[in-house]
Amino acid sequence: MEMLNREFKAVVQDMTHVYLGAQMTVKEMMSYEDVPFKVKAIFNKYFGAPEQTEIKVCDLMGGVDSSDFAYQVIKQLKLKFKVGVYTVKKNSETYKSRTLSPDEFFELYASGEKIFVEEIVFNKLALLAFST
Repeated sequence: MEMLNREFKAVVQDMTHVYLGAQMTVKEMMSYEDVPFKVKAIFNKYFGAPEQTEIKVCDLMGGVDSSDFAYQVIKQLKLKFKVGVYTVKKNSETYKSRTLSPDEFFELYASGEKIFVEEIVFNKLALLAFST
């Protein structure tokens, strides 16, 4: 499983989205030059305290409650979560990647089902419109 964790510590951008590897820690994310400054500023201001730098980005985002202001930030940014879902059928385990909305992600994360958070997808237009 550790080999799989290393694969999701990258930042990739295309014309419309920023794909943030969810398995990196907040400290690692802040040190990457490829992460847009606005993403770093949003994490610094709305998600977690300064002493939470060793927490994985996926765990920090998964711990958000719908009553938190951070939840409203996630909705405003139109984040999507790419997760791998493990299912067991006839003694064999399968792995499927799915892209989820925030509500679907929080429901699945809270359910305790066996998942692996791969990426957090930021919409660049929503990032542009977002004011910190």
